[in-house]
Amino acid sequence: MNPKEIEELFIRSFDQPLSDTEKEQMLNAMHSNTGLAKDMSEYKRIREALLRKQPATFGPYFAQKVITRIQGLRIEIDKQIVFFFKKFQLAAAGVLVALLAVNVIFSDQLNVSSVLGLQDSVATVTQPVTDNQDTVTNDVDVVSFDFFDNLTDNAK
Repeated sequence: MNPKEIEELFIRSFDQPLSDTEKEQMLNAMHSNTGLAKDMSEYKRIREALLRKQPATFGPYFAQKVITRIQGLRIEIDKQIVFFFKKFQLAAAGVLVALLAVNVIFSDQLNVSSVLGLQDSVATVTQPVTDNQDTVTNDVDVVSFDFFDNLTDNAK
């Protein structure tokens, strides 16, 4: 028998009983051809999956397992981030100290606000003052900053 006939015989064996000679021929063909036996076992597995009465499930406590795995993954990512920054913390501290030293060297005054680059506010706001005639005046001095004007003024 050729492999196609053996395959048809095997598929027919699922639905109806085979005679003894047919069973013998099918078993002999499977023993002589291992590739055919693998194909037949794959057919059998597919047929059993299709004939299953109950739906496939993920098993008991699947949701809890997934949540635990996700939480563990979050902790693992946090550990990796900490490990990454531990590698470079000394270099970052060195860069910070170098930037502060450069700022101290080029600052006009040696106080904390000039070293850190903090400036006084440019706007002064005073409380409204009432005159004798019950009019309210606001004394507001606001210094505006125009980047283009300052850029061109410094170029002169």
